[in-house]
Amino acid sequence: MSFQADLLDGIRKWIRPGWRSSLVTRVVYVLLLIVRPRRGVALENMKIAFPASTSRWRSKNLSRVYSHFASILSEYLVVQNGPEQVVEWFKETRGMELLERQREEGKGAVLLMSHFGNWELMAAFLVQRGFQIYGVIQNPVDPGLAALIERYRKNIGGKPIPKQFMLRDPIKRLREGNMVVVAGDQNWGGKGALRISFFGRDCGTAGGPAGFSLIADVPLLPAVAFRTGSFSYRLEIGPAIKKPVTGTRDEKIIEMTAAACKWNESIIERAPEQWLWMHRRWRD
Repeated sequence: MSFQADLLDGIRKWIRPGWRSSLVTRVVYVLLLIVRPRRGVALENMKIAFPASTSRWRSKNLSRVYSHFASILSEYLVVQNGPEQVVEWFKETRGMELLERQREEGKGAVLLMSHFGNWELMAAFLVQRGFQIYGVIQNPVDPGLAALIERYRKNIGGKPIPKQFMLRDPIKRLREGNMVVVAGDQNWGGKGALRISFFGRDCGTAGGPAGFSLIADVPLLPAVAFRTGSFSYRLEIGPAIKKPVTGTRDEKIIEMTAAACKWNESIIERAPEQWLWMHRRWRD
């Protein structure tokens, strides 16, 4: 493994809930404040999304973002040492009946994910509730780190679908009655990229979540884990993104993807400190 992977796994072996996780969170938070990763990108993104905001608000929000992601790391390392404990961290759930209904009918669903709250713990929680969770993922460039993260995801019960198989495997898994998690909030410049408005500015957006939903004839369900405290979350699922009654498949995908972007906007507006602002969402 690489140095980064070795360090991360070393912390994982040592960390526990309580003072150890608090210490790791604090150290990571201070390091983020010092290094300030992608600070310029994050502040510019906030300015695009919230044009009426002040520079002071954007700086304070970025500090809260760093704090949130420091907590995400600690929680993710802790859950590796006992995935079953994640059930206790979800204090409230809304919309679980939508997934349970699909399972009872032997059908799958596309879970529309955002890099918001704690998406990894959301998947871990659903696995503990008995769902088969597949996720379309993009691995880090560092091979050692990529291997470690894949191991962690499998450890909590997730079933990664590598990006190179994302056009074939999701449909297969959905038709088998599984749940497939797909992100809908990242810049997409690949084949089939759509130009969709996000916070009032067009950007490259993947039509995959909507396309999988239509082809496999399963619902597209927004799903998000809102942080409500340290090791404390509220899971919200649905309502489903409506499928247009008329139009070609491509037209339906565009309409559903636009609705998915509106959903992403709505959760970010509710808790802007919980989204991954460091990503170049409006890259082009």
